[in-house]
Amino acid sequence: MSRAWDESFDAVVIGSGAAGLTAALSAASQGLRTLVLEKGEVWGGSTALSGGGIWIPLNPFLQATGDPDTLEAAQTYFDEVVKDAGPATSRERRDAYLEAGPKMIAFLTQKGVELEQEPTQPDYHAERPGGRKGRLIEPAFTNGKRLGPWLATLRPAPRPYAVKTGEGARIARGFTSVSSTLAILKVVARDRWARLWGGAPITSGAALAAQLMMAVQAAGAPVRLGSPLRRVILEGGRAVGVEVEWEGRIRAIEARAGVLLCAGGFAHDPELRREAQGIDGRYSSASPDDTGDVIKQAVELGAATALLEEAWWGPSVLYPGDIPGFFLWERCLPGSLMVDNQGRRFTNEAQSYDTIGRDMLRQGIQEAWLIIDSRHRRRYLFGAMPPGCTPKAMFASAFFLRADSIEELAVKCGVDPSTLRGTVDRFNGLARAGVDEDFGRGSLPYDNYWGDPNQKPNSNLGAVDHAPFLATRVYLGDLGTKGGLVTDEHGRVQRPDGSAIDGLYAAGNCSASVMGRGYPGPGATLGPAMTFGYIGGRHAAMCASNARGDDVEAPTPA
Repeated sequence: MSRAWDESFDAVVIGSGAAGLTAALSAASQGLRTLVLEKGEVWGGSTALSGGGIWIPLNPFLQATGDPDTLEAAQTYFDEVVKDAGPATSRERRDAYLEAGPKMIAFLTQKGVELEQEPTQPDYHAERPGGRKGRLIEPAFTNGKRLGPWLATLRPAPRPYAVKTGEGARIARGFTSVSSTLAILKVVARDRWARLWGGAPITSGAALAAQLMMAVQAAGAPVRLGSPLRRVILEGGRAVGVEVEWEGRIRAIEARAGVLLCAGGFAHDPELRREAQGIDGRYSSASPDDTGDVIKQAVELGAATALLEEAWWGPSVLYPGDIPGFFLWERCLPGSLMVDNQGRRFTNEAQSYDTIGRDMLRQGIQEAWLIIDSRHRRRYLFGAMPPGCTPKAMFASAFFLRADSIEELAVKCGVDPSTLRGTVDRFNGLARAGVDEDFGRGSLPYDNYWGDPNQKPNSNLGAVDHAPFLATRVYLGDLGTKGGLVTDEHGRVQRPDGSAIDGLYAAGNCSASVMGRGYPGPGATLGPAMTFGYIGGRHAAMCASNARGDDVEAPTPA
């Protein structure tokens, strides 16, 4: 007896972040009638809240330069940083990512998605063999008005101005140099000009989501909001459709070619996070809708999981209103240091956020302090706060603690004054010498990217010696979880015995990341999310074609 379907499509995509929209565009481009379902009332997922970077070795932009990437260098670096972490990081999946990533970028460009290379930011571990600059791609400056009515439901990511990744490091340095001053003026002028002409300027992850949504709409694939997945329907061990709640009732939707799960991780599922990671995820910067529903539903169908203990770690602060904020440059610039609750330094503050997060995990530090002096606050941006402009609310809310001496600040932080005094004295001596003998701050290419080139002899090291002093609480946070459903090189969800659940695919943070326990560079979250969405859409189309008896050879994972 055949099932009665409320609707029929070829491909059904769950989730409207970069992974889901790329998967939908990939499937639709292969002739599949495709539907995107988003449980939230807004779309864009964690992508819209992110920096929008896409880490792709061998990308077309880099290959067009006089210093192209090589497969050998990419493989060497990948192996150096990622290492083996089980089935998620299998050689087949690594090779599929490196092969398909550049093709995915070329495909999106052909579909009208406007992308640019950010040539100056290095890999997070560029000092290792195979590391380099130029593997980061970001969305172009975008006028949100081009989205039409979809702009109103794009997940809001409040930013004072639309800033590109490559502009961020210069702007963070405030008015300390001609180049940073010109960068600030350019961003402000561009923003004001766009708004003067009725535009809605956006960059970063919001721009990436917008560009992808425009391409999906041009491809004719409908996107439905407020449509949470309730169940993936299997028949004979194959995914054939979904049950989804929409407009007050449960609807059965056929997916003749496949179901593609791209609905994010479990960053805001406190129970699962405590069970898998020993934390509750309250400081995560991921989408509030990142609650693990799809992962748990797939596990009930017999899907395997891996890396549930992992996340895209990093230090976070909690802005007034209990708003988590990932912070990048504040800890890297001169006049700052981080200490634990005993008042001791524990890491190179300027290295990649994931590495700092892992240092915190390894040492059992879930809370720490960032200490800056008045010169740091006067010269540099802190979050969205301009140099020298600190709203009174930041002190009234105790986001910042302020004191005229290090000892007084230690008391306010609940830290032993003599320990903190000794730590700061030791740090200041290293800063004046320009060499961090304790943790190597300023010795890595990534450190220097966020440093102040006016600070000599080390762009990341400057003494903390100008009163008054400020401290803000730092928490172990993340950009989202990175463990989930195990997939093969085609993006198909696997069972614990290694067999694939036919017709069921996963990409993004609901899948176990090909990056394993590593974090190679900026955009290493979105890079594989979009690549395996692209791969999954193509593979579903190929399988559907074969099922119809078309004379089609199996494609490579790309």
